[in-house]
Amino acid sequence: MWAIPLYIILVPLILYLTVSTLYLVFLAVAFFALKEPKGQEITHFNRFAILVPAHDEDLLISTLCESLLKIQYPSTHYETFIIADNCKDRTSEIAASFPIRVLIRNEPNRIGKGYAINWALDQLEFDKYEAVFMVDADNIVAPTLLIELNKSVNQGEMAIQCYNTVANRSDSWFSELLFVSRTVNNLLYHHSKYKLGLSSYLTGNGMCFSTELLRQIGWNAFSIGEDWEYYAKLIDNRIKITFAKDAKVFHQESRSLKQATSQRLRWSSGRFAILKNAGLRLFFSGLRNKDWFSLDASMPLVFPNYSLQVNLTVMSLILGLILPTSILRTAIIHANMGLLFLLASLFLTGAYLSGNYLQVLKAFLHVPLFLIWKCIIDILSFTGVYKTNRWVRTKRSAPSEKEG
Repeated sequence: MWAIPLYIILVPLILYLTVSTLYLVFLAVAFFALKEPKGQEITHFNRFAILVPAHDEDLLISTLCESLLKIQYPSTHYETFIIADNCKDRTSEIAASFPIRVLIRNEPNRIGKGYAINWALDQLEFDKYEAVFMVDADNIVAPTLLIELNKSVNQGEMAIQCYNTVANRSDSWFSELLFVSRTVNNLLYHHSKYKLGLSSYLTGNGMCFSTELLRQIGWNAFSIGEDWEYYAKLIDNRIKITFAKDAKVFHQESRSLKQATSQRLRWSSGRFAILKNAGLRLFFSGLRNKDWFSLDASMPLVFPNYSLQVNLTVMSLILGLILPTSILRTAIIHANMGLLFLLASLFLTGAYLSGNYLQVLKAFLHVPLFLIWKCIIDILSFTGVYKTNRWVRTKRSAPSEKEG
């Protein structure tokens, strides 16, 4: 009798994990099976405003400014704005040393990237631009970034997510693993959805919106998961997010678990909050109304991210092993082992696409530690043990530094 509650938990959990894993596998197959869309000739150069929310970013802001000034695009057709947001360091001073506009914001009672973006948009003369590109201060951008975004804008796209990857992949095992994870996410998820004509989701960095869209719905996403919050709002307004594979931004990833913990707690907490507030609503509304756009768009919120998917499958396998011998127990164990095989195949595919196989192999040895760390973060966030509405700055490392 003691096993009945476990069966009640495990059967629906395995069904959930099976559907979410097969969804990932389907997208991965689509990446390889579908042809690349044909390139588009540049017929018109749109005007871009580049917004950079920056809170105490004097360590890395000059690197970003230098990369923005190397963008290969008519200089008369884009303008950069550094938002020195409640800064107590030299961010504004350093940014002002470049031919870039600096917007100084001092509102200590309204802290967070969402507030900074909303405030900066109010400063813009929208009639001067066709699109607004947003990038975090710890990034560098590809020189062809605006050329690629311009193609999407010319096609009438109103919301665009860039290829968001890691600049410092070789700094540590952690940054190496995150590079592989980003490769899986960018190519086997986002680009696959683009090939299929489905909506991507916003990653909070390297986002571009038409000024027409921003006029219509503005920006009022102020939670710690402002990217997920704004994503849900776009879907509610039937706005598809396209993906620009060749518009690349490279962010400075954390080099250790300790350095990344506060950021991942914030991200995980924000994602779970939007799941409860919007993800489930989109999912059930899509099912009820046979609205495949909303249903598919709910998947990034309703389904677990990759590491959580692995952790839930491992947990399901362990629980299955303690069940009394039965046909159902055997089926549960085999199902979980099959799911773990598929998830491992996805990671290995990402490793293959990432290259640098020896470094990836060395980083792979730390996967158990990474998964335990990520499990703790997800538990703290989902249960509400960790709960905050306040933005916490992630510790930065200079590009030339090496951890001891």
